[in-house]
Amino acid sequence: MATSNNSKSGKSSKAAPAAPAAKPTSKPAVKASVAAPQASAAPPASAAPPPVKASVAPQPAKASVAAKPVKARAPYEPTQEEIQTRAFEIYVSEGCKEGNDLEYWVRAENELRSV
Repeated sequence: MATSNNSKSGKSSKAAPAAPAAKPTSKPAVKASVAAPQASAAPPASAAPPPVKASVAPQPAKASVAAKPVKARAPYEPTQEEIQTRAFEIYVSEGCKEGNDLEYWVRAENELRSV
């Protein structure tokens, strides 16, 4: 036991005895090794699965931008052979009149380009 000098009295004193031990309670404490079930544990086999919500397919977002303008196609440029063939068809349909070859050619070009 430790002794200490008392500066006022000059006497040495002994340390006070320790407090008596606490009485055990009537119920034993729960051991630390027993733990509550964790949320991540799998549910028992007899438990019903959670209800499934009906899923709705997501709708595509509507475009808030105006429709894109359609690009104009490059005009069709017929070949010389195509123009010649069509000009001859016009010539025959007009009764094979001589002297109008330029008119038939231009008509054939315009018809083929407008297609």
